[in-house]
Amino acid sequence: MRDHNKQQKWKRRRQTSRILLSGFVSFLIVFGIHITLTLAQEAVPPVQQTKGNNLIAQVSSNDAWRQAAANNINTYRKGDLTVLVTNANGTPVPNADVHVAMKRHAYNFGSAVDENIVYSGSTNPDANKYRDSIPQLFNQAVIENGLKWSKWDNLELRPRTIETLKWLRDKNLTVRGHNLVWPSFQNSPPSLETLYNNTLKQQGQAAADKVLRDTIITHIRDEVAYLKGQINDWDVINEPSDNNAFQKILGQSVLVDWFKAAHEADPNAVLYINENFYNNSTHGDQYESEIQYLLNNGAPLGGIGIESHLMDGIISIPQLVSILDRLAKFNLPIKITEFDIFTSDKQSQANITRDCLTAVFGHPATNGFIMWGFWDRAQWFENGPIYDRDWNLKLSGKVYMDLVYKEWWTDVVGKTDANGEYKVRGFLGDYEVTAKNNLVSKTVSTTLSRNGTKLTIGT
Repeated sequence: MRDHNKQQKWKRRRQTSRILLSGFVSFLIVFGIHITLTLAQEAVPPVQQTKGNNLIAQVSSNDAWRQAAANNINTYRKGDLTVLVTNANGTPVPNADVHVAMKRHAYNFGSAVDENIVYSGSTNPDANKYRDSIPQLFNQAVIENGLKWSKWDNLELRPRTIETLKWLRDKNLTVRGHNLVWPSFQNSPPSLETLYNNTLKQQGQAAADKVLRDTIITHIRDEVAYLKGQINDWDVINEPSDNNAFQKILGQSVLVDWFKAAHEADPNAVLYINENFYNNSTHGDQYESEIQYLLNNGAPLGGIGIESHLMDGIISIPQLVSILDRLAKFNLPIKITEFDIFTSDKQSQANITRDCLTAVFGHPATNGFIMWGFWDRAQWFENGPIYDRDWNLKLSGKVYMDLVYKEWWTDVVGKTDANGEYKVRGFLGDYEVTAKNNLVSKTVSTTLSRNGTKLTIGT
């Protein structure tokens, strides 16, 4: 009986193997046909496709956009600086030594920062390195979580957010506020949904809608007024395409009301709408429609945010440029607000960082490039662009440093001409200019703008 059972088992195994083999061969044939048809249909410029754990990114091999970016960088990111050196009598001094040293970009390069590390007061090497790196790498920062409604309402956590904000400003960084309304119950304090449901049950729809509307407006006014003068940009609305529960309840016009409330609380803050990065999808159409609606209805919209979490999609640089072109028609500054890359391939991370930085800096409609964390141990999926867990500079970090602080940085020396002038075309930003005539040396601070700057230094 045992032998018969064994024979039957082997027969069943052979039958199963034949079925599996036949199925696998069929799969290969169908898959091969699919690949052949797919390749035949792809009438697009050649690209290098790079795969990471959760990313399929395309890095364009077409250099046309690179040349356009280089031309735009020279036109829109640089200005003419003229330094006139004079002696004590006001006479121009030929052949004087001049040193033009850039100190700060006008363009916003920044990162989200973890308020828990900044505020911790810890003197461990990681915390010290983290804090030291922020002003060395960036001129703008966004507090990652502390200004979101749920965190802000937590009075035990609020002090660390306020102290982090003060620390950043003391380090001469401008600060983005993220965010005032993430318009869904799941991204708001749990008490809000409880209040709404209780009011709905006890007093009806109209009363519930009113309490929801009033509570959101009160929150916006209170938080913005509390931080008035300390926040340069506010993300008033975050990801409204996917988070639209409040709009469905209160109507689209509530978006305008939120912007107006924020503007009344701090008229000098630049107010942004912020959205996930999408290419040629209906999601992009929806974002464009929301922006147009805000402008048509008098919302004090001051900027457009594109998050740029590069994951679960196909991204190409020409498509990125196309999106920037599309949104540029609104004549509002565009900022990359949450850049990161879902890939374990470090070279791909470097290549994509290089190309995205170049394309964005090279687009005249943009005013900033903010990454969502820079160190692996303080980044939401542990893959920041700058440093790994042990503070080794990544390839993408080297790309960032080389572009922002070398290629796009001005630090030159020279001598004045026969008219006592020294001229240079430099990147826009803050400078220290030193002139030396014989043994007399003088340093003056100045700002180089697109319209050009003329500076006289008396020695």
